[in-house]
Amino acid sequence: MSSSIDQLTLREKLRDAGHVLRELAEHLELGFIPKVHELKKLSRQHDPASGAPPVADVTIRSYVSAVVESDRFTGGLVESLEKYLNAIQKDVSEVVNRGISG
Repeated sequence: MSSSIDQLTLREKLRDAGHVLRELAEHLELGFIPKVHELKKLSRQHDPASGAPPVADVTIRSYVSAVVESDRFTGGLVESLEKYLNAIQKDVSEVVNRGISG
């Protein structure tokens, strides 16, 4: 992916980085954070006085699996965004250095 990023113009890199950033924010707000909150609620110690049945281990494992998978997806988005931001930084540095020395 890095070599394809290097082929983009600075404008395209900024546009694509914006898309990845929006996707990351949406994923965190609508996917990752709600999954973590739900897991936190499910994993609280069971109160027998509540009358609710205890949560089964398989349910907890299922929610943990969903959070782990969501975390992997988050990591991929962050990695992609870092590649764009590094490429943008490189391009901007080149433009600034050319302006100073040229």
